[in-house]
Amino acid sequence: MGFFKDFKEDLSQAVNDLVTEPETEKTKDEDVMVNTLDDASISDMAASIEKEAMDSIESSIKADNLIESLAADIKSEVGISANDIEEDDEDVIDETAVITKGLSVIGDLNSKGSIDLFGFVEGNVICKGKLTVSGSIVGDSKAAEVFANNAQIEGNIEAYGSIKIGQGSVIVGNIAATSAVIAGAVKGDIDIQGPVIIDASAVIVGDIKSKSVQINNGATIEGRCSQCYADINANAIFDKKKK
Repeated sequence: MGFFKDFKEDLSQAVNDLVTEPETEKTKDEDVMVNTLDDASISDMAASIEKEAMDSIESSIKADNLIESLAADIKSEVGISANDIEEDDEDVIDETAVITKGLSVIGDLNSKGSIDLFGFVEGNVICKGKLTVSGSIVGDSKAAEVFANNAQIEGNIEAYGSIKIGQGSVIVGNIAATSAVIAGAVKGDIDIQGPVIIDASAVIVGDIKSKSVQINNGATIEGRCSQCYADINANAIFDKKKK
């Protein structure tokens, strides 16, 4: 009886050992897994992530610098400044600033919209919209379109589009535009890339350069008139006749 009792106890102990060993192994494996993420490993991972982020930022900065360098080279080659590019990229605002008849402005005016000027301005006037002048300006003017009606302007006028000098207006300065209708008085050179219409009431003292010109009966012109922007080359025709 004692032999069987001892055998039973030994068998139970063996079974218990077989059951507990995997748990011990599992516990050891879990300890190993946990211990693998020690402080050194975490530091290495953080350093690697930081390095990748810095490399990405440096690549982005290099790309931006390359774009800016190329843009600067292009601006330098075509002879324009960064300010000119920024201004050209800006959209025209759909609003009109009004300088009333009793208002006098000493200084430059710069608008992203249009300007209706009935008062007096001593300074340059620049707008991206239409400039309508029925008052007085002492200074240069620049706009998309210019319409002068009973205006007094002392200074050069430049329009990206058309310019109209109404009857009763007196302009002392040069004019440049893509097309023009002149019914007032102009003392200065007129440079128009397209057609020019000179009305009967016009008085012009200065040279006219244009693509085509229409002079109505009664207009007074003191200066040379040249259609240098015309499609026909007059000199080539006469040189051919000589040959």
